[in-house]
Amino acid sequence: MGATRFPLFSRASILGFAWLAGMSAAPAARALTFDLNVEFDDALTGNFGTVEVTEVAVGDLFFQITLDTSELGTGADLHEFYFNLPDVSGLTLTSTDVVATPYDLDFEPSVSGNAGSSFVWGVNLGSGAGTSGNGVLQTATFTLSADTDLSENDLLISSSTNDGVTVFVAAHIQGTELTNQGSETVGSAVPEPTTLGLGVLGLAGGALSRRRRNRIP
Repeated sequence: MGATRFPLFSRASILGFAWLAGMSAAPAARALTFDLNVEFDDALTGNFGTVEVTEVAVGDLFFQITLDTSELGTGADLHEFYFNLPDVSGLTLTSTDVVATPYDLDFEPSVSGNAGSSFVWGVNLGSGAGTSGNGVLQTATFTLSADTDLSENDLLISSSTNDGVTVFVAAHIQGTELTNQGSETVGSAVPEPTTLGLGVLGLAGGALSRRRRNRIP
């Protein structure tokens, strides 16, 4: 299945526009939190972690990925992170994390444990818990920059598995205890803004309905 623009939630959109109409002078939110709450192969749901995305002043996107080991197990290790963006040029990744192997940005990555999904971009965070894989990595931060300013709403492009699990971002995690497979791909089915509630979702729904984009794996 491909990556498809996802028109956001009708009731949330209506309430968001109504809220913005009464609060037009309020500053726009510049952050989204994606809950990693669904597993790809068996569509298991849970609290597997979060991805916090902040649009910084220069129009770059700052990411913080944090695993929740209460369900994944204490050995859970971030391996790769996947996301979609509209067509951009000059996309680069920088990070101040102290790691043995620098994070690597990939275009149209091969998605580990993908269950038929595809994403436009991937970040390899180091394979395995050994030194070459940056140890057991349960939090990762990095910044994405492009030739044009990026918005957190640019990430609201969905990808789907063969079984219809639809997410906006996803992470492949090694060393898990969630199933007997030892590694899992988990994604975020519902993004939530971190600051101004439903207002941003209303704007995102309107913008996304005007700009649809399909990808075929």
